[in-house]
Amino acid sequence: MALPAPISTLTYQAGRVVRSAGRTAAVYAALVVLGLTGAGFLVAAAFIWLAATTNPLIASLIMAAVFLAAAAILWAIVAARKDRIKQERRVSTANTALIASSLTLADVGLRIVSRMKGPMFWPAAATLFGAWYLTRHKNRDDD
Repeated sequence: MALPAPISTLTYQAGRVVRSAGRTAAVYAALVVLGLTGAGFLVAAAFIWLAATTNPLIASLIMAAVFLAAAAILWAIVAARKDRIKQERRVSTANTALIASSLTLADVGLRIVSRMKGPMFWPAAATLFGAWYLTRHKNRDDD
């Protein structure tokens, strides 16, 4: 049973994209393996050179210190990034709450003002404007 032309073309294109993505992933995996193997040989060469220059115990200690220092630097970078992301989420949450409260205040104020007729219209509008003004200037002082 043959598929209609549009569906057949669509399935062919989808299969081609999947095969291409699989090849790309295989190439990247091979690059990672080759890169890590090269890095391992560089580390081994550095150890052999240090062991020939000093003795194997001191070479091991130097290599361990280098790797521990690199790990500590990477850990500090990850911890700082985590704190920055946490702070950005906190600020985003505060901004969302401010927007929601402003919209609620505006909605309530507009409902009150729209129902007011006669002499109470201007005091209600002034109260709404005053509340908006106070919330805008209070949040600028917090920054």
